Amino acid sequence: MDFFKSKKGEMCLVAILLLLLFFPNIVVAVMAEELDGFYMKKLAYLLVSLAGVFVPAIILKRKAYFIFEGVFTLLIAPIELGSMFWNHTTTKFMMMDTIFSSNWNEAVEFLSSLWVYVILFLIVVAAYFFLAIKYVRNESFFPPKVRKLFLVSLPMLFLVGFLYFFTLARSLITSEETTIADNLLDVKNMMVQKFHKIFPFDVYIAADEVFEHRAEVRESQALLAGFSFGIQPKLDEEEETLVLVIGETARWKSFGINGYQRNTTPRLSDQKNLVSYSHLVTQANLTSHSVPLILTRADALHRDMADKEKSLSEAFAEAGFQTSWMSSQVLTSYQERIIAACDNSVILDKVISQDKLYDLDLVPKFDELLRQSAKKKFIVIHSMGSHFKYNERYPADSVFFKPSFDNTMDFLAASSENAEYLINAYDNSIRYTDAFLSALIRKLEAKGGVWSMVYLSDHGENLYDDDRKLVLHGTLVVSAYEAHIPFLVAYSDEYQTKYPEKVENIKANQAHNLTSGVVFHSMLDMAGIQSDVIVDSLCIGKDQLMDLDKSYVLNGNMEPVLFDFKQLGNAK
Repeated sequence: MDFFKSKKGEMCLVAILLLLLFFPNIVVAVMAEELDGFYMKKLAYLLVSLAGVFVPAIILKRKAYFIFEGVFTLLIAPIELGSMFWNHTTTKFMMMDTIFSSNWNEAVEFLSSLWVYVILFLIVVAAYFFLAIKYVRNESFFPPKVRKLFLVSLPMLFLVGFLYFFTLARSLITSEETTIADNLLDVKNMMVQKFHKIFPFDVYIAADEVFEHRAEVRESQALLAGFSFGIQPKLDEEEETLVLVIGETARWKSFGINGYQRNTTPRLSDQKNLVSYSHLVTQANLTSHSVPLILTRADALHRDMADKEKSLSEAFAEAGFQTSWMSSQVLTSYQERIIAACDNSVILDKVISQDKLYDLDLVPKFDELLRQSAKKKFIVIHSMGSHFKYNERYPADSVFFKPSFDNTMDFLAASSENAEYLINAYDNSIRYTDAFLSALIRKLEAKGGVWSMVYLSDHGENLYDDDRKLVLHGTLVVSAYEAHIPFLVAYSDEYQTKYPEKVENIKANQAHNLTSGVVFHSMLDMAGIQSDVIVDSLCIGKDQLMDLDKSYVLNGNMEPVLFDFKQLGNAK
């Protein structure tokens, strides 16, 4: 140990301690899926991480620095390493939420299975603090010249990052109504978002998000505690199952069943008792805005109603249905509040696995829910669908259209010149959605009895469809491609026997101009529930269903934009 008392020995010790602190960042650069194949991104990640690690050294002396970093970085390193090992990604909300949701017995059981690693980590921590306290000198970390160089390099690093993200914003998010100020705001959001992926910031940000998220859930639960739709339970004892599938980023135009030139829906196209609606638009072109409008009586002009009333799931609970929520999406506080009131929940993103999880991984759990003894069931499924990056929504053996956008291409590769790659990957994701929806229907058919299923997407997507060269979604202008969404209704023979008039109207209404606002009322009506809450003009199973000329859609800034249904005819 006397070696560490020498100048050379202390420098070796400093190098070892720094390597321990920086080890999680090195693992991320090597293993993270989002960096796979992008060597410049790996280098940029390491440079920014290194800058982050050294920032406290500007003001702290060497011994104080290592104690500080030991407490705030080394002690949480297992969380980042665990996230990389199981999920191949940096620490995110769901990882921290899973940790905070575990009870003491679960934690002991889990850690006991990793006892060798736990002991090794404790030895490393003990050695780190012993060596840092006993042998590191309490003097300035950097000589004055190095500190000045460091202070100069930080702004340069910031400038390079700013220029990169500004280029990204201008190429992906700009439309004819987008200003430079809008792009600068996008740049700020992008740069802040990057710290969600850099250790140790990602762990603390994710933890803060969990606490903030849970506070929001408690607040909304308290606000709606006394709310009731006043729906009376259904009295008949016949088994009945209704399923609502909320997809992601699926556009009507890209479904083969709707006339797309590519066969993206080979299974659904051959499905009996399935109706595809031709003119239904979303009420918002971003998921966080759209889903609450699907699940409540709120609309684009009365968005606040979603926070003042309970959801469709809770309306079914009042009618005596067992309620379940299944999801492969990251949950919002709004969804968490609804899930807390459900009888069952299956959240795929909370599953710790070394394998990448896809929507089809929900199907076995869906089958288990169907087999439960409850006579009446209502199940909401929120899938990942075609969320960008499209190629990450399906396994490698599901690539059908080639050449396809893949993990060797980053966001900047999403350009009009590479539109073929992008569209092929997107169409592959739609084929995977076809497989997912068909698998759900097969499980329902195997169970038999009275059942119906509604599928719609939260919003569509732009894929360089016209001269505007729009891509992705959430634009200010709200194009027909991101507004026009698939809306499918499937049902059993037994359902048709029980509700022949509803099925007749469902078929007759499939060409009506509608919005996603019909879901709340239509699904309650499809279940044969009687209530003053249900508006007949918003029920696809009624002959009084409205047929719109125009409607409002919330754009990316949550501003209601008037949408003319005539646009749908120009976007085929």
